[in-house]
Amino acid sequence: MFTVTDVLKLPELEGARLVAGERGASNPVRWVHVSGVPDAPDWLNGGELVLTTSINLPPLPSEQRAYFLAMAEKGVAALTIAVGRYIERTPDLWREIADQVGLPLIEIPFQARFIDVARAVNQHVIDENYAMIERSLHIHRVLTQLVLDGGDLKDLAKTMADLIGQSISIENERFEALASFNIAEVDEARRYTLIEGKTNPRLLETLDSRGYLRQIRAQKRPVELPRIPEVGLEMERILAPIVVHGDIYGYLWVIADARSLNELDRMAIESGATIAALIMFYQEAVVSAEASLKGGLLAQLIDLPTSGGQGREAVLTDQALRYGLDMTNPFGMLAITPLESGTHNGRSGTQRLLQLYRRVDRLARLGEWRGVIGQFAGQVLVLAQDEKGRSGQRLDAIASAIYGGLTDEEDRAVQIAVSANGRSALFAAEAYHQCRDTLDIARRLKSRDPILRFAGLGYLHALYQSGAASMRANPFTERLRPLLDDSEADLLETLEVYLDRGANGVQTADVLCIHRSTLNYRLQQIEKICGVSLSDPVLRTNIQIALKLLRLFAD
Repeated sequence: MFTVTDVLKLPELEGARLVAGERGASNPVRWVHVSGVPDAPDWLNGGELVLTTSINLPPLPSEQRAYFLAMAEKGVAALTIAVGRYIERTPDLWREIADQVGLPLIEIPFQARFIDVARAVNQHVIDENYAMIERSLHIHRVLTQLVLDGGDLKDLAKTMADLIGQSISIENERFEALASFNIAEVDEARRYTLIEGKTNPRLLETLDSRGYLRQIRAQKRPVELPRIPEVGLEMERILAPIVVHGDIYGYLWVIADARSLNELDRMAIESGATIAALIMFYQEAVVSAEASLKGGLLAQLIDLPTSGGQGREAVLTDQALRYGLDMTNPFGMLAITPLESGTHNGRSGTQRLLQLYRRVDRLARLGEWRGVIGQFAGQVLVLAQDEKGRSGQRLDAIASAIYGGLTDEEDRAVQIAVSANGRSALFAAEAYHQCRDTLDIARRLKSRDPILRFAGLGYLHALYQSGAASMRANPFTERLRPLLDDSEADLLETLEVYLDRGANGVQTADVLCIHRSTLNYRLQQIEKICGVSLSDPVLRTNIQIALKLLRLFAD
């Protein structure tokens, strides 16, 4: 970067000296402009080294003050004024204003030819820009070759750090660390990431509240982050999104260590984010292919009872064993299904399902689960070994780990059905149907519980299996139908909670957050409308069955 300080070292500026605005001495000089009019700031873009004389400035002190302020606001690199002919030295007023706004003010002997100064400075700027482009192309070539050689994100982080001499961090879309390489000392924010494996949530909240993350999501372009010491950001950074298919798959950080960020860092992160996107795209393709293979195995297992035989069963058992699942020992199934379909936050249902599969698969690798994970019929299925050999224990732990690992609000909009356990390849189909029935019963009962267990359904599954005909044949369902009216919704909920709590009035009132007198009044209304007596335990059982039939099958 060619700065004001570098300009003062040129032979063509012999005798020039910086007389004010020293704090802008590191300003980058992008071009030279010779000004001969008092409204020169109106014609500038910023970054110029302006050459002028005192006779080209406005005549009045107030106008001169406005002139200097406008120069600073435009981001002029420095203002150079010839002295020794029209004026012997720059006035104190000019120096005072230049110091106030940090605009470098340079005195140059009037004998110096502006054309020679402009040629020399512009030549250095051109040479530096050309060298910058050459270095940027070199970085892009090296990073591109890294992809062609099969490099991964860790290789990318190290290579980028070596090329630009700055620390690099690569994280996924939830700001969880994937790869990094440190060049020098790190700040508090970086230490948190290294220890916890993710960016500090306090830092993310601050970046979000200040609009940086919103800007990245909207523009999908890198942003420069200043120091924010109160949340541990003690060094400057550039944060770039890694974009695949128009979606943000992750983030790449360039962290200023021993020096400030420069134009090369800005150019390098563009190439680095592109290369990271290519690596992630390739990884996604591999994951997708693997998901397809596992999904094919799951489809064959689910279809085995109707298309298989002992020979086919043995082949599928052997294939599952290659993924670590021994179907001669107890295993079960988990079915993870999104609660919402269609496009959401710019992602299609297919993309969301693949993302869900990737996260579950990652959790499986971290947890070293023995099993087969794949996509089937709009769901992510997990055939997992039940290590402890008792129904529900191992599978429950996996279900909890999956739901606990989905920290994003959108990703947690799922339900996980857990089957019983069993043995043999033939049980896979039964386990799938158990999960499917469990999810359908939850949907019909409007349950939003995240984890649903087939073993906990009990009589509900028997009612579900009996079908809608059993509802029509039940003599109590017609008595309860008036409660299905929207105006009686409170009574229907009260009755269901009361029966589910074993007719315990205290528990029912607590669950519904109502007074006991309100509960007693509602129960009296239910008895009156339905023509039943809730004091009879046998009748209560019949009413509960009829109520669940209505929940399952009533339109």
